[in-house]
Amino acid sequence: MNQEIASLLGREFTRCSQQQLSRKRALFLIALALLLSVGLSSWAAAQSNEPIKIGVLLPKSGTYTVQGENGHNGAMLAVEDFGGKVLGRPVQVIWEDESTPQASVQRMRKMIEVDKVVAIDGGISSGDILAMMPVALQNKILLMASGPNATEITGKDCNRYTFRVDLPSHVTVRTIYASLSDNGKNKRWYFLSASYAWGIDSYNQMRDYLKAKDPGATIVGQDQAPLGTSDFSAFLLKLRGSNPQVAFVTFGGSDLTNFLKQFQAIGMTGKVLISSPIVNDSDLWAAGPQASTGVYPKLWNYSGPYNTPKSQAFAKKYQAKFGEPPEVEAWQDWFGMTSILTAIQKTGSTDSKKLVEFLEGYKFEGYKEMPIYFRSWDHQLIQPVIVARVKQKITDKFDYFDVLAQFPQGGAKELDAFYGTKQEVGCNLGPL
Repeated sequence: MNQEIASLLGREFTRCSQQQLSRKRALFLIALALLLSVGLSSWAAAQSNEPIKIGVLLPKSGTYTVQGENGHNGAMLAVEDFGGKVLGRPVQVIWEDESTPQASVQRMRKMIEVDKVVAIDGGISSGDILAMMPVALQNKILLMASGPNATEITGKDCNRYTFRVDLPSHVTVRTIYASLSDNGKNKRWYFLSASYAWGIDSYNQMRDYLKAKDPGATIVGQDQAPLGTSDFSAFLLKLRGSNPQVAFVTFGGSDLTNFLKQFQAIGMTGKVLISSPIVNDSDLWAAGPQASTGVYPKLWNYSGPYNTPKSQAFAKKYQAKFGEPPEVEAWQDWFGMTSILTAIQKTGSTDSKKLVEFLEGYKFEGYKEMPIYFRSWDHQLIQPVIVARVKQKITDKFDYFDVLAQFPQGGAKELDAFYGTKQEVGCNLGPL
């Protein structure tokens, strides 16, 4: 309507020179101008009150329920950090359940087509994210994958509209191997994998890395268990019978919790070195101090060294609001949502093409000890990684880890190479 008024006003001025304007026509044009002004003001006011909608796809049920809640909490704190607004408009977060690849795709389409979100954050399961990525590409909408680890997400299956916050499996393997091998002393390895994209990829990555680094090592057993397994007794009997020095179990969420509890129940805690390519604090909180054991790669820890003032402030704010410290998933979705909102604020736009171009060239300061960034050619967040060991004596109901080291140990100059070369990663993003 405003465009029609402006067009009519322009035509009238074109038809009449200043000398030819009659008093009646001049009054008519003044009235039109006033109407246009009021209309534009109303339109601007309406625009300023219209929310910018951002989708969050994180589990509300199943194996990763607790991580989903913690991630959502972190994302909401990021919105609070921006005062609840960006570009002068309120930010509205729409949280949908991440349950199965098929259901997550349906909910993603609903958020894009019905809710009209401008970007989506989340995704813990690699299988879900791999199913969602083509939808992001097809609809040309920014997908900020906060929690999946399968290598192919920023490898052979990468695309221009997907970014990843979490660590790819080949990086977690490079980070933890030295601690598990104990300078080549630990020769007997047992693998138990979750039977979906991330679990299988993590097994393949560690198996190949182990063979390359220590040809004398032996894999004494390898099994797969379905996601959501509650009874590991058959697998644990095989593990115990194979007499390994290291058990590399690619589980997370309640699966890792259940495994550790049952590992303790058969008297194996402390007798075999346990690790997983990821660990969430809440996995161990639920297992309890007696069952918790192992050494793990970790993207971030709320306490200990390598934690910056900015991330410490986040942890303090999180604990004050939710009554417990943030686990790593909360940090990941806090950073993921922060990245989206920063891109919107800095570009002055909600157009995903502009957001993608911005994120490909921006460095985030203060979140880690060195600037971190999404690498322009694979959209992987390039950041240091820590190794954390479960404390021998746990005296705090939340503080379970001693942070041992940060990788790469050469610092910022080795950071990019630690995540692999173009040839190693195999990503071809394609055009916008």
